[in-house]
Amino acid sequence: MLSRKFQFVTVAVSCLLSPAFASEGELPSLTADFGYRDSLPESDLPTSKWYGNRRLNSWGPHQAIYPPVEVPAGCDPVQWKRARIVAVAKKYIGLPYKHHHIPAWSPEEGPGLDCSNFTAWVYNYGLGIKFNSDVHKQAEGRLAPGRVLNAGESFEPGDLLYILKADRSKISHVVIFIDADHIIDSHAGSVQVREFAGWYKTHLALARRVIE
Repeated sequence: MLSRKFQFVTVAVSCLLSPAFASEGELPSLTADFGYRDSLPESDLPTSKWYGNRRLNSWGPHQAIYPPVEVPAGCDPVQWKRARIVAVAKKYIGLPYKHHHIPAWSPEEGPGLDCSNFTAWVYNYGLGIKFNSDVHKQAEGRLAPGRVLNAGESFEPGDLLYILKADRSKISHVVIFIDADHIIDSHAGSVQVREFAGWYKTHLALARRVIE
């Protein structure tokens, strides 16, 4: 599998901003419904049936499907959704890296998400878009989300970047693109914003765009 060369770009988000947010360059509505979405069950399986359930392995219950989100009036739908994905991803900064399907699953080793469950969770929680949380199926499966970017296409916030193993034998990781200098992922202990450099660039296999 060959890595591709891409262009990197930072996109300015245009929307009607309230004075309180204009100085920060943030959209006032990106996080307004987080409290409501946090109140929704993360899985269709009741929490009373999570622990001690022989049908569940260490990954825990699967994600419920979250409702679609309504783009606020006055906002460009594509740019707002891209900014929304970044805002949702940043909500989980510090969440440990664990092989779990949902953030609320907290067995003895504690809560957490791995790389592809994190990206699947962010899109599900943020936009009500649910896709496979297996990194290989997410990258190249028949029902993989969005489309694969062509070589030379610029990255946009929210794009999913799939990274090869050190030996380049197969895809082993996925991150969310923020801007030309930053990505966010669940890796090396926890969810963090990281510099888009080194392995992330040299072992880039492909990128997918879900929002356009």
